[in-house]
Amino acid sequence: MQRIFFFLMVFFLPQLHGQEKILDSLPQNPIVVQDSISIRPPASINDSINTVRDSLSGKAKFLGDKEKKEVVIDTATIDMYRILQHQRSMAIDTSLTIQKDYVFNYLRKDYFELLPFVNMGHAFNRLGHDFIEKPLRAQLGARSKHYVYTETHDTRYYEVPTPLTEMFFKTTLEQGQLADVVIAVNTSPQFNFALNYRGMRSLGKYVNQRSNTEATKLSFTYKTKNERYKARAHYTAQLVENQENGGITADGIVSFQTGDPDFLERSVLPIRLRSAENTLNGKRSHFYHQYSLAQPKDSLGIQWTLGQSLTNETKFYTYNDSNNSSYFGERLNDAAVNDWVKHAYLNHRIETHLKAPYLGELRVGIENYKSQYFFRETTDEVVSTGPDEYEISPMYLNAQWNFTWKGFDWMSSFNKTLSGTDLSDSFSTSARFTFPNKGYVLAKFDYRNRMPDFNFIRYKSAYTHYNWYNPNLENEKIAGLTLQLSHPVLGTISGNVQRLENYTHYLQSPTQIEEETQLPIDQFLVSVQQAGSVMTYLKVRYEGHYTFLKKFALTNTAQYQNVSSASDELALNVPEWNLRSTLSFSSDLFKKALFMQAGVTGTYFTKFTADTYNPLLGDFVRQNEIMIGDFPRVDVFVNAKIQQTRLYLKYEHLNASFTGYDYFSAPNYPYRDGILRFGLVWNFFQ
Repeated sequence: MQRIFFFLMVFFLPQLHGQEKILDSLPQNPIVVQDSISIRPPASINDSINTVRDSLSGKAKFLGDKEKKEVVIDTATIDMYRILQHQRSMAIDTSLTIQKDYVFNYLRKDYFELLPFVNMGHAFNRLGHDFIEKPLRAQLGARSKHYVYTETHDTRYYEVPTPLTEMFFKTTLEQGQLADVVIAVNTSPQFNFALNYRGMRSLGKYVNQRSNTEATKLSFTYKTKNERYKARAHYTAQLVENQENGGITADGIVSFQTGDPDFLERSVLPIRLRSAENTLNGKRSHFYHQYSLAQPKDSLGIQWTLGQSLTNETKFYTYNDSNNSSYFGERLNDAAVNDWVKHAYLNHRIETHLKAPYLGELRVGIENYKSQYFFRETTDEVVSTGPDEYEISPMYLNAQWNFTWKGFDWMSSFNKTLSGTDLSDSFSTSARFTFPNKGYVLAKFDYRNRMPDFNFIRYKSAYTHYNWYNPNLENEKIAGLTLQLSHPVLGTISGNVQRLENYTHYLQSPTQIEEETQLPIDQFLVSVQQAGSVMTYLKVRYEGHYTFLKKFALTNTAQYQNVSSASDELALNVPEWNLRSTLSFSSDLFKKALFMQAGVTGTYFTKFTADTYNPLLGDFVRQNEIMIGDFPRVDVFVNAKIQQTRLYLKYEHLNASFTGYDYFSAPNYPYRDGILRFGLVWNFFQ
């Protein structure tokens, strides 16, 4: 359409309005965008007048009649549309690959180590861990609610030459949709801002299982023309809300596993909770700016900047049950179930950043961190077992050094607590060498000494058993060693071993037997535990992508895991094997107007005693009685790309009805039945 408009404009307007009107009829900065190339429209216009548009200033230059006449129009390529995220920059990617299919989901992340619950937007059980990725400082808790919650380092900023819009859409599970829309605009090359809204609602297949997610994010970046001063800021308001049914009952599990036709309509299966819901609500504002004391004149120059950041965030977690169910035990003085907890923090950081040739990049900062974790004031109905407020105010010194030379990359960083008894110390160092064929070898060592999350130290509830105060918990100490080898053809193999000391977790209390009936009491009670002995967690993963017969590809991921400890009882349970394989076919169609990709993906993990889900805490709890796993999942998909639009069609869990109804995401929580789902990602470059 843009080409047709240009053709009509340049060839017909001069005849209607005269040759002297040519410049007035041309747009000042027309942009033509494709995936990887820049397009310049046809050059010539008229024998007597010739205009050349300067791509930097936008001014027209008139040449003599004897000189060649052409119009050069500003162009923009897709690599000019940049995303900035936590000290890294990446270009907008509109390609269609197998990896894009893996991340076309609720989290827009690879689910290889995550097992989603039956309804979209609910919890995720873990099939693998990386404890080094856990936040260094103590958090609110309710970890199952934070998978979709965007933290400060996850926030994206945009720098675009023209307005950019990205629309993400996917169908959910019964009466709802998922939409994620980003609009990024630049008012000038110096100022860019973006608005992101994400909304999801899904009723689900079971009773009392509705999910609702909302997030509004506003961000901007600014820099002066000489780039001596730069600033960026964002504001987010996020809501993660779920109805909680506590899973299906023991009788419901029998009906589900036997495939009883009367219960294939999942809404008739009996559940434990009918009016419970939990909510995570958070708001955050963040501002960072820097000023360059020394500007480099070329690539060999020295750059020295001073920076400052300020982050203020507040989170609320609530659990409500209007029926006051006895599933979590007795209530204190028959109090109404309306649990409420708040976590607020203010973080102020000042840093200096030095970048010099042969030295690399050195970043040193000092932080003042104030965190408050508190509950509603104690009333006559609820008797408190500890303080209603827990506060820490440590100060930290941290630094990071990056060095790159001829394919060799070195990175070291540390965080040291300068004041306060609540330690949050870390050290990390890694070395990577990249070969000429783009393969690489990587070695990395990490160490973390962090206090447990606040909900392990103090929790307050209307339920008697869910009130505790554990001020003497030891810090968790985690040491990890990673080795990784990658080859562009053979794939990537990595090994990671982590040493876990004082691993803190929830443990489900043993099932109690009622004296009169001699039947199990249907109650869910937990306690806070720290592992009594050091555990060693080993994880080995292989990833490979092989293309054959030009249009076929086989993509494999295999992971082996093992946990060992000096004691007989392990505090961490993971499947020994976790496998995924995709056979795909890709081809251009309709004279390359459409790119199509179709295939089948199979996933499988071995049986293990998986953690169970606790809706009151919004967290997972270790249990040692029920095993899940050993069920294959087969998905069939057909994806397509038309210009910058990617279309996704997938039938999930195709084999559900004929491989046995023994699939669970967690004890008492069945996995999804087979379902057909559709979605798209659409980029507009205006």
